[in-house]
Parts: sequence; structure tokens; C-alpha cells
Amino acid sequence: MTALICPACGVIDHPAVEPGSGPHWRKAACRHCGRFLQWMAKPKEGCMQLSVNRVVLLGTVARTGVELAFVGQTAKASFNLVLTDAGQDGREHVTIVPIELWGRRAESVSTQLMAGDLVALEGKLGKRRRGENGWELIVTTFDAQSLRRPAPVG
Repeated sequence: MTALICPACGVIDHPAVEPGSGPHWRKAACRHCGRFLQWMAKPKEGCMQLSVNRVVLLGTVARTGVELAFVGQTAKASFNLVLTDAGQDGREHVTIVPIELWGRRAESVSTQLMAGDLVALEGKLGKRRRGENGWELIVTTFDAQSLRRPAPVG
């Protein structure tokens, strides 16, 4: 459950889940003052557990740069993000993550990002078919922001 604001004490926190009464399955209560916040719906049979699928990455655009393609009328920008990490052995370890952006954001990012740019992005994990019976883990991005420093003047 997401954090809620308590109208009584003003604290923003994840509520305590308590037994409900009557037709209500459970209720959310403030962990600090114990006041009622909201009724909770009973999960439907066969529903999957809730989860969070959110990724925040900071890395550089691979030397192949950003490729823009159109799937029907929808723009798709794709590139590889290079993540560099110092391992416990003191050596540098590189992870390459495939990135996809769709729609209008894809068109603007394809002109803004260049190979070697430092990029902060936010998205979600997904997968796409790779070959006949293989899948590849990708990040479908909501937002990508270049952190490229402007070239010095003079």
C-alpha cells in the first residue's frame, strides 16, 4: 500500500492494516495516532500480488547512439545505456542495458541524446522477444534527461 497523509496528525507514512468490520475487509489506520484513513477492498480471487516495477538509472549512451524507428505511426527510440561500476576486486565492471522510448518523447530524445552523453532515466523493466524462443530484459523509459555539460566557451 502506498503512503497516505493522516488528516488528524499530518504525518505521511504507510498505514497500519487492521481488520475491517461489516462489509469491509480491512481498514488502513495511521501508525502514529491510530485514526481511520480508508477502507481497503478485498483482493479478487486469482489476482496477483501487488508489486513495484520502477527503474532509475544513470549511465552513458553507448557509442552506437540513439536509433529512431517508426512502428506504424508511433516513434520508437532505442539505445544501449552503459553502466560502469567499481567491483570489490578494484576493477571496473560494465553492464549494458537496452533502453526503449515510445511516442513523442522518443522523437525528442532521438535529437537530444548523442553517443557518450551522461543520461539519467526513469522507467520500468520489460521484455521483448529475441529470436524464435528467447526473451531479452529491457527498460521501457518514461523519461530520459541528458546531463551533458555544455562545451566551454572560448
